[in-house]
Amino acid sequence: MERVQDNKQCSRVFEQLFKQHYRTLCFYTMSLVNDLDASKDIVHDVFLSLWNHRSTIDFSRPVYPYLLSLTRNRALNYLEHKKIQNNHARQHLADDPTYTLSDDPTREELLERILSRIERLPERCSQVMKLSFIECKKYKEIAEELNISVNTVKTHITTGLKTLRDEFPTSLLLLLLANQNRHAD
Repeated sequence: MERVQDNKQCSRVFEQLFKQHYRTLCFYTMSLVNDLDASKDIVHDVFLSLWNHRSTIDFSRPVYPYLLSLTRNRALNYLEHKKIQNNHARQHLADDPTYTLSDDPTREELLERILSRIERLPERCSQVMKLSFIECKKYKEIAEELNISVNTVKTHITTGLKTLRDEFPTSLLLLLLANQNRHAD
């Protein structure tokens, strides 16, 4: 089965590889990007690339190391792209006079409403959100202070932000995120 030429045979080999490695690659990608949907997309892209280049791949050799390398590279590219997007969003907000450190009463009112909404979140989620966004603590610091895991902190942040996104302008939440992302390490 050195170079798979037959379409049926190729499809069977591909399906077998997909079933054998998909979940493992998703878990690996999730450990890098910490986003389940992005992880699935990345792994699907890896398998699409494998399919598109099937005529040049020697399937008699182990394919898993190749898949792992492709997955890692795509995950790192995704993280770099996300970092660039965050930098652009921060720059856009810094250039937007609406959200500078002015005494804009509308901005202050929105911030008060956001803080009020954070207060009404479930107790632990509210604590985590306040420690992260108001006290600008890192996830690890929050986890230690509340005696919970860093992943639990991330889950509470995700839940809190989803609630806030449903109720407030995206541009204002981006301002909070831009400030908070500097402290998430």
